[in-house]
Amino acid sequence: MLSEKELNTLRKNAKVHKAIFDAIKKTVKPGTTAREVDDLAGKMCRDSGVLPAFLGVYDYPNNLQTSVNDVVVHGLPRDHIVFQQGDVVTFDFGVKDKKHGIHTDAAFTMIVGDGPHDPKVVDFLEVNKQALKLWIAQARHGNTVGDIGHAVQSYVESKWYHIIKELTGHGVGKKLHEEPYIYNYGTPGSGKKLKKWMTLAIEPILGFSSGQIVDQGDWEIYIKDGSLWSQFEHTVLITDGDPEVIV
Repeated sequence: MLSEKELNTLRKNAKVHKAIFDAIKKTVKPGTTAREVDDLAGKMCRDSGVLPAFLGVYDYPNNLQTSVNDVVVHGLPRDHIVFQQGDVVTFDFGVKDKKHGIHTDAAFTMIVGDGPHDPKVVDFLEVNKQALKLWIAQARHGNTVGDIGHAVQSYVESKWYHIIKELTGHGVGKKLHEEPYIYNYGTPGSGKKLKKWMTLAIEPILGFSSGQIVDQGDWEIYIKDGSLWSQFEHTVLITDGDPEVIV
């Protein structure tokens, strides 16, 4: 858990993080390369005096993770990746300050290009956004990780989409990945209890027609049946009342 001073640092980092996400959303269009977006994120970090939190973690070589279509997580922003109209792309990114090393972690999925887009894909992303809201609603002092997982799983499966069970939310703050690890499925009342002033990276990760994944690359993990997946993630602070969405 973070001190008040560290929480203030977290919120400052979040402002930079939000600005980078806003810039990415304005920049990405058909013909934009993944490398251009990665360079943009790195430059904005340097200009703001912060560090990209993923760079160097487990030897990860880039500023942000860029996962396109059937790449589920850890997508490398390779030079040859050129975004096409209708691509479904997830940008997963973190910021840490140089002095204290306090981390944010957040992600969003977008469809490249102007609409109209495939209504099935639009619905899929909307369900993921709603699952994130349910996740956040359960992020309260005294609840358990099972409460969160059950809320997400029940909703997602009622919409006939799939939880990717191997990938989890987690604590975040002094490190990028901390306890508790929080699955997107579970039983109410089970698992670790949540406490005030915990900071969590909340991230429901869904498969469109399958929840099965396979490791096929240097970093990338793919959806096994070649269909789509999506991820939305916030850094959230548990308070003595409503949770605070940091970024």
